[in-house]
Amino acid sequence: MAHVSHTTKTLGSGVRALVAGKGPVIICVAGWPQTAESFLDILPALSENHRVLVLDPPGLGDSAPSSGGYKTQAISRILLDAIRDEIGHSTSYHLVGHDVGAWIAFSWAALDREQLRSVTLMDATILGFVPNATFPLPYEANIKSFQFAFNRLPHLPEILTAGRERELLDWLFDQKSVHPERITRARRDIYVNAYSRPGAMTQGFAYYRDFIAGAEENQRAMAEKLLDIPVMTVGGDHAAGDAMKPVAANITKQTSLSRSVSLEQCGHYVMEEQPEACANAILNFIRDTETMGS
Repeated sequence: MAHVSHTTKTLGSGVRALVAGKGPVIICVAGWPQTAESFLDILPALSENHRVLVLDPPGLGDSAPSSGGYKTQAISRILLDAIRDEIGHSTSYHLVGHDVGAWIAFSWAALDREQLRSVTLMDATILGFVPNATFPLPYEANIKSFQFAFNRLPHLPEILTAGRERELLDWLFDQKSVHPERITRARRDIYVNAYSRPGAMTQGFAYYRDFIAGAEENQRAMAEKLLDIPVMTVGGDHAAGDAMKPVAANITKQTSLSRSVSLEQCGHYVMEEQPEACANAILNFIRDTETMGS
């Protein structure tokens, strides 16, 4: 995809954003252990006819840490306040999240039902909507999800990864991708630099340590009221893939536009492994929701 110029802004609460394009607004939220740069390969397509803000969640990438914990409900409130100050309180927008960013986007969608036009959840285990695991996990499942147990441990993840951030990140990118070569060394350097800073790994682990509490809050929110906005799930066919299909149907009333997309020859890192297919899925979904709303 073609290069697109973007600016870097610091929004309220120290939230870092990459900003590009003009038009209807798309908000993207990055995951762990990546940064907003994980969206750079699809940013040209997304920003051709839209204003796009790609956010580092609090404590991840170059955003300031959260002072109120890392449950996704609290994080989504921080991000919602930050983007409202930037785009205006009455401006509608589309929301896209990957990995931990999808956890946040799910909680965010329950928080802002009036201005949000659609939500896209990409290759993530959505808090509160996964079956209980039976241990020991099968080999392939363990590779894809070991971090949920490991990252939640007290102190041990920091002990084992201090000074070895590159080794951990390279392992994740190589093992959880069909095309690890598409997560280039230059891109990996950005991620390693971000998470080699003092305290950065702890802030990433904190999202997993608050996972259970966040899942319980999500379940309560959905029990009270399903989403009445279109929801799309996107997964790699060698990662979440079809496993995300039940999510859209289970959390939204408006099923006519909601959908699930499985990207072929793709692992977990959907924006970098299959950028064209990923961007097309997002834009087709947004186009359909905008057409129905006009």
